[in-house]
Amino acid sequence: MAAIEDQLLRALSAFPEIRLALLFGSRASGRPRADSDIDLAILADSPLAPERRACIIEAVALATGCPIDLVDLYHAPEPVLGEALKGVRLLGNAAAHAQLVTRHVLNAADFLPLRERILTERRSAWIG
Repeated sequence: MAAIEDQLLRALSAFPEIRLALLFGSRASGRPRADSDIDLAILADSPLAPERRACIIEAVALATGCPIDLVDLYHAPEPVLGEALKGVRLLGNAAAHAQLVTRHVLNAADFLPLRERILTERRSAWIG
C-alpha cells in the first residue's frame, strides 16, 4: 500500500461513521503533480453535516499535508459518482461498494443519455 493510502487510513480511522472511502483522481492513478489535491469520496450512514465534513477534511489535510477535495457519496451526482468509483477503495466492504456501483449503473442508464442529448442540442444551437 502506498504511503498516501496509509496516511489516509490512519486519518479516517477516527471517523467510525464512514462506511466506504475511495481515493480517486490523479493520486489514485499514480500520476499526481506537485500541486495535486487529494480526491476523496466518503460514504457515511447519513449525509455528512458541514461540521463533520470540515472535521474530516481537516484531519486528512493534517495527516497528508495536501489540500483535500471531499465528495459525500450519500448524494453524489453523476458523473462525479462514476469518477469516484474508478478509484481505489481504502475503507469499506464489498457490499457497500456494490450498492454504489448499482446506483451508478442505474443513474448512468437513466441520466447520462439525457445529459448527452441536452449538451448536443446546446452545442448545435450555439455553434450552428
